[in-house]
Amino acid sequence: MITKGAVVEQGRRWQLTSRDLELLKWVGRWRGTTAPQIARGFDLSVKVVERRMRALADLGLVEGRRMLADVPRVHSLTRAGMTAAGIDGDVARPKLAELRHDLVVVDLAHYIERDRRHMVVTEREIRRREPNPAAGHEWQLHDGIEMTVGLGTGGRKFPDLASVRLEEMDVVWAHELERTRKDVPRLTRLMLSYVWSDAVSYAMYWTWPELYDNTMRAAEAANASARELGRGPAPIGVRVWEPSLLDGLEPAAG
Repeated sequence: MITKGAVVEQGRRWQLTSRDLELLKWVGRWRGTTAPQIARGFDLSVKVVERRMRALADLGLVEGRRMLADVPRVHSLTRAGMTAAGIDGDVARPKLAELRHDLVVVDLAHYIERDRRHMVVTEREIRRREPNPAAGHEWQLHDGIEMTVGLGTGGRKFPDLASVRLEEMDVVWAHELERTRKDVPRLTRLMLSYVWSDAVSYAMYWTWPELYDNTMRAAEAANASARELGRGPAPIGVRVWEPSLLDGLEPAAG
């Protein structure tokens, strides 16, 4: 756990300490994340996180942008920050068109980890472990977590999140956040990519309240196909996502 004062100021220069590497690695899990989300993830106050992010930005390890007037500054790692954190791959910067979706996925991951007691792997982490074509469809994401490229989607399908319960490391969940309406046949096909996956046990679709009925119709069709294929009675689940689910999971006050 990172503690206050992990970035040390000497005169007018900041020095990075080993404790800050944990924060950099966490920020590097996402395309972008805000100070309140970082604070929640590390049980720190937003004020402490904002001061720390300014220091890391001065060191050239993090960049922050105010992309929307009603959204806090969004932070992401620079190439130097990725190198310091030991993260390979392309530099990921938040995109305006996907910003709200990406930030809600950060909140969703926090909820899954804290409330549902799962260990979570992000889409960024999955993509970094994308196998060499000769390696086959399955590859190790984390101790006990494997993910299979979805089939039948016209290309590779990476979930927003993957997770396992610590007591059920062989049961892999895929998690998708549905914020925009898709027609039922298309959404059903996407769900079937998880039904056909040998590495995914269940897929949970977290949906905006107004999209619940549409998503449920697709899930019912996908689960009917799963039963016909002998893949289990209901591998596709649907649950409404609302910010109120984070109540009680807020960061420390100081």
